[in-house]
Parts: sequence; C-alpha cells; structure tokens
Amino acid sequence: MGTLTKYDALIGELEPYTPSPLALRKALADAGVEKPDSEYIAEADRRSIAVAAIKVLMKMVVLTSDSMGKSSQGYSVDKLEKRIRAICSENGLDVSDFVEVPTVSDGSDLW
Repeated sequence: MGTLTKYDALIGELEPYTPSPLALRKALADAGVEKPDSEYIAEADRRSIAVAAIKVLMKMVVLTSDSMGKSSQGYSVDKLEKRIRAICSENGLDVSDFVEVPTVSDGSDLW
C-alpha cells in the first residue's frame, strides 16, 4: 500500500459519506492544510484533518439528500451532528465552535 496522503486521510475520516473532490479540496484549504497530496502524519495533521472533515459535514447538514448521476445519498441531520461531535471529542476541539450546543441557564433570578 502506498503512502496515506492528507487528502486520503480526509476521505477516511468522512466515510461513509462521499462528498465531491472539489468540496474535499476546499475544506482542506479552509482548514489550512498545506500540500494535501503530501504524506499524512497523524501527530502533526490529525487536528487539521478533523477540522476539514467537520467543515465538509457542516455543509451536508443543510441537505437531506444528494444525487450525482446514478448514485444518491440521504443525510440524517442528527447523525451528521453526532459525527461532528465525535470528531471534536476525538481531537480536543470545542464542539460549540461547529454546532449548536444546548445551554443551561441559571433561573434563580426568576424565584
């Protein structure tokens, strides 16, 4: 097996979802990943690949389905958000930067 590239690592992080190559490359650029065709080194690249994956998944949240040619995919918003939360947790990222997080407010002033 050849070298795992940063681009390949992003694809692996997103499975089973299959976004377009353009969406993948843009997410890598937006996440500040340089040289996406260079070797993926987990210690150095894990967080930036996670951010790129989250950026792709966030775009999918607004879709309920996608079709390209003869193939199509359906998306569950809840499951996409759950996957985003999992990626954040695995990579030490603040989930509130990416999805809405329910908050509990102090209602003691209402008594």
